[in-house]
Order: sequence, then structure tokens, then C-alpha cells
Amino acid sequence: MQITHLDGLGPVSAVIRSIGARHDGAHQLVADGLYLDLRKALRNPADDPALRYRTGLDPDVYAHVLATPGARELVDRTAVQLRALADKVLRGRLVRLTVACPGGL
Repeated sequence: MQITHLDGLGPVSAVIRSIGARHDGAHQLVADGLYLDLRKALRNPADDPALRYRTGLDPDVYAHVLATPGARELVDRTAVQLRALADKVLRGRLVRLTVACPGGL
């Protein structure tokens, strides 16, 4: 797990998770917060046989996805949106970002 602290109106915890959109019931996990469907925006590691059975926690999978043209800009824009959301929630509350990909973590 990685923890990132941002200056803002007060301490807010961010939960970032991925869901496997192809799995039954995955979208029922999206309760609130920011939701991004990135199935067509980023490279799918499962398309590469060497990465198919690895997770997003694997450095090779991470590098593969971030090598998608425009991926870093997408991350930067998402961080701005998450920060704006965090500035609107009460101190000590959670901000959620759910990212949909084909397989999930």
C-alpha cells in the first residue's frame, strides 16, 4: 500500500482501488466518490501473455500500463479531480477513487 499526503483543508484519507469490470457484481462495489472506466484508455496487461496472470502490484504490469501513450497525463488529471473532491469532504472522512479495468487487481 502507498500513502500519499496532500496539503489541503485537513486530513482526508483516500482509498484507490480497481475493479474487474468483466466480473459479475463488480460495479456494485462502486459506492461513492470518483469512478473512472479505463478499459479503453490504458493498455490491458492481460493482452500480453507474459503479464496475463500478474496483478497491478507487479512492477512489470505497472510499467506496461503506464507506457500507454497519454497515461501519465491521465494520472495527473485524475489526481487533480481527486484533490478537488478531497477538498470538499469533511475532515477525517474518506475519498474514494474506483478504477474499472477488464480484470481488476
